Amino acid sequence: MASSEFCQDKEVKVPLSSIQNQQTEHRTEVSSLQKPKAVRDGQYSDPVYKKLSLINGEINKLTKDQLQAKCAELRLDTRGMKDILKKRIKNYYKRKKLMKARVHPPEGSKTPYDYLLVIDFEATCEEDVENYNHEIIEFPAILVDVQQNKIVDEFHSYCRPLLNPQLSKFCCNLTGITQSQVDTADSFPLVLKSMEKWMESQCLGSERSFAVATDGPWDMSRFLNGQCSLSDITFPQWARRWVNVRKTYANFYQCRRTKITNMLENLGLTFEGNLHCGRDDARNIAQICIRMMEDGCVIRPNEELRCWTPGELRAYSSDVTTATLTHSNICEENKSKKKSPRKSASVDVVSAFSCLAITTQADHNDSDQEDVEDLLQYYRLQKS
Repeated sequence: MASSEFCQDKEVKVPLSSIQNQQTEHRTEVSSLQKPKAVRDGQYSDPVYKKLSLINGEINKLTKDQLQAKCAELRLDTRGMKDILKKRIKNYYKRKKLMKARVHPPEGSKTPYDYLLVIDFEATCEEDVENYNHEIIEFPAILVDVQQNKIVDEFHSYCRPLLNPQLSKFCCNLTGITQSQVDTADSFPLVLKSMEKWMESQCLGSERSFAVATDGPWDMSRFLNGQCSLSDITFPQWARRWVNVRKTYANFYQCRRTKITNMLENLGLTFEGNLHCGRDDARNIAQICIRMMEDGCVIRPNEELRCWTPGELRAYSSDVTTATLTHSNICEENKSKKKSPRKSASVDVVSAFSCLAITTQADHNDSDQEDVEDLLQYYRLQKS
């Protein structure tokens, strides 16, 4: 076939070499779009990554008993569910092979902070009361050294509520906090100042970098945000971005988001202390973070609280409301021949929660709607 082959129907001569060049350029363009950035930049071009791929394939074939036996052989922790054991062994071989091949791990393969500051507030609450104004009554903060992978210090204080100074029986039973503990405590603004002085003593934010970590979006976006509004103080800058540990856990282990006790159980750990005690909850969240980092997880902030302009907030609220109404219309259309469903109160709740303006960092696939669902889950728990 001649190199100047052309289409005889249109009698337009097109050199074959030109067609091949165009096809090659097209394939190159598509290929570059489909490959991850690290691959395009050649970060995984070393032959060691091919070996690791083969090793990972063999690990995926092992049963749980075989995985536990392999962990014992490698002197790794044998506790945890099957997928977590796989992740642990893969990370072991990854570190070993890269070190042996003298290949530097790709950028972003380590937690980029000196410390994690794990916070879990406890707040005033009442059973079966909607739109309750929560006030923070326990302020714990657990400091995790990322390099040593262990808890090195902690801050703890109770806070005296001003809006509802008398704790409900439901609140005392749930949190284990007594009336005398909050009566003798400082108000929240004073406790926050004490907390920030403790942070200064640890050189957090100056000489040492840190990231706040919480169990879900509620501590920062609902409790701290609401408390700062009630106390008429500025929301602290260091708390505007945080690690939603539930998201990080689910993304790393490729599972559904779940509560603290389930995460611990899946990791082969048990809850230590009393559930809904702020300090004990924070300590256990810290243990989850430590175990995830041991398994090779990179922990970085994945949520933030933005100061939106009124126009941006209206646009976001409109989007959420439209999505909710569209879903409602679909349900009504599907059930047009049945009895019309009772109108759900969740529409108003979604609109209210949209004002919290939680946003997800760009390096995660979770959407703002998932954050609203998290807050809806909290709302349902409050109602029940």
